[in-house]
Amino acid sequence: MKKLSLIIVTLLFTVTGALAQNFRTGYFLDGYMFKYQLNPAFQGERGFIALPTLGGTSLGVESNMSFGTFVYPQGEQLVSFLHPSVSSTDFMSQIKTNNPLNLNLDMNLLAFGFRVKNTYHTLDLSLKGGMNTVLPGDMFRFMKVGGEDGNTNYDFSHMSTNLTVYSQLAYGFSIKIKDFMSVGVRAKFLMGLQTIQSNIETFKLSLQPDKWSLNAGGYFMTSPIATDLITDNLDGDWATVLKGITKSPGYGAAFDLGISVDFLKHFTVSASVLDLGFINWKGINKLNVATGSWEYGGFDDINSSDDTDVESQLQMELEELAEIFKFEEAKLVDKHLQKFGFTTMLGLEFRMPFYKRLTIGALGTHRFEGSASWTEGRFSLNLAPLRWLSLSANYAISTYGDSYGAALNIHPKGFNLFLGLDSFKPFLKMTPQFIPVEDMNLNLKFGVTFPFGKYNGRYPKVDKTAKN
Repeated sequence: MKKLSLIIVTLLFTVTGALAQNFRTGYFLDGYMFKYQLNPAFQGERGFIALPTLGGTSLGVESNMSFGTFVYPQGEQLVSFLHPSVSSTDFMSQIKTNNPLNLNLDMNLLAFGFRVKNTYHTLDLSLKGGMNTVLPGDMFRFMKVGGEDGNTNYDFSHMSTNLTVYSQLAYGFSIKIKDFMSVGVRAKFLMGLQTIQSNIETFKLSLQPDKWSLNAGGYFMTSPIATDLITDNLDGDWATVLKGITKSPGYGAAFDLGISVDFLKHFTVSASVLDLGFINWKGINKLNVATGSWEYGGFDDINSSDDTDVESQLQMELEELAEIFKFEEAKLVDKHLQKFGFTTMLGLEFRMPFYKRLTIGALGTHRFEGSASWTEGRFSLNLAPLRWLSLSANYAISTYGDSYGAALNIHPKGFNLFLGLDSFKPFLKMTPQFIPVEDMNLNLKFGVTFPFGKYNGRYPKVDKTAKN
């Protein structure tokens, strides 16, 4: 079973980086306390304190695929894409050559910010996890069709995996220059908790009438789990626990840079570069994958009319599939440098001359992450009808398709509640089992913080600029 688990991970996930997702709907949202995470030049309207977990959690899924690609209604039940009733043509029409799938978690454990004259400072501790995936279309064609379309050659080469979980301690600094410009930098110390990486350099499959031949080669490696090193010491005192923490399998650093400039009275242009950094892992276990040849009959005999039977059949098929690969004995790698993909953001905001509490924003985002790179353009309408209430609604076009986002921010003195989605499109069409059928893009951000100090936002108590 251990070998089978390695095979499933290797075959199903093609990844080239760590985290790739930020809550972009918050970029132009007035009073949003965590704007500095999108652009370190942005300054908060007040100081704030965020408590563990409640202070802010982000969950994200992004893909050009949908749940409806893989599950289909049949009466009152759902069947998988492998079911005989699902047309191969209909299924494959929804599959692209490369099919990205990104999963992300960002949880604030503790955060606070404060102002000193024309500077703004932030310090936060967070837990981050990410898996950015590209699934080759040939893989799904192989599973569904298995050579019945007359194509006997499949190429899954250059598959790679990188799943990363780490904690981050970050300090941010922003300074206002002559009331129209601010610049900022954010330095991050990273402690790796877990990484899983693989690179299948060669994976070519040829289907012949009497034999399937395979040429495969690459490697698979994983770090020890740091959380086990920590919890193993929980029976001791705090000094022992701290010693366990220092046994993390990886350490690193990253930087964010940003700038924001007001011009022509009604415009603000801003730009940022996020996640310029790395983690240096140690004590990595590495397995080399050897090439092999194999005879196999494919997935075409699977009958999904009985769930239990399907599970047992798939188990047998995958166990047999695992025999293709021959793993060498694990080797210990002293060091492995993991470079992060990075994100660039460019924003332009226009304040309406007739009502400056209403703005229009345009945000361009590009993630540099090899084969998992993506681009997005997001256009938003932002309203702050009251100094303590702000809303944003937006439309985005990206590598993953289009989406609709919205956010609500309630931020009086002493209390801040924010809730937003970069895309609520998955909720627009669902099966009776509450499964989204047309879209799976979802990036949810929510949290409660506690603002303090003098208000220093766009709209002072006596707002003479709200209307011109």
